[in-house]
Amino acid sequence: MSTNETYKVVICGDFAVGKTTFVKTFLDEDSAFLEGYKPTMGVDIGRKIFTLDSTELTYQIWDLSGQQTFKMIRPQFYNRSDGVILVFDITRRESFTNLSSWLEEILDQTGIIPLVLVGNKIDLLESSEETVSHQEAQEFANHISSMTGLITPYIQASAINRQNNYDPFVALGKLLIEN
Repeated sequence: MSTNETYKVVICGDFAVGKTTFVKTFLDEDSAFLEGYKPTMGVDIGRKIFTLDSTELTYQIWDLSGQQTFKMIRPQFYNRSDGVILVFDITRRESFTNLSSWLEEILDQTGIIPLVLVGNKIDLLESSEETVSHQEAQEFANHISSMTGLITPYIQASAINRQNNYDPFVALGKLLIEN
């Protein structure tokens, strides 16, 4: 096994897209889903060590508030970021439309770093119409790739039922190791 690599990973996206639940279920696989929306105030920070392709990785995860009122203080939290997971709610088109603003903010603060795009809340597809198609989101990921010159994976996930919840962190880890 190679030595431990530590990476600062920032989780971004609009409010109520499931970022905090997404992070909590990654950090603690036994965590239970808590009903009701409780917004992140500024930033929450967590840490996880895991092994990927015989490399031990430590993620320092910064879950940024998606509320507009925190936009002015968010730039300080991007400092020295190694990778980004950008999350939107596939059942809420506005959260997808706002990704361009998020991307601009990210690139302004971090420069070009590895990024993974996550369409969260696939568990709601049966009870809600999908407002963002897989193709639309993949096209946006391809757009990011063409802008940055780095591969940008797109992954659909559910933080609540943990479907594909680990995948974005693994995909980002592979990008970080390669770069």
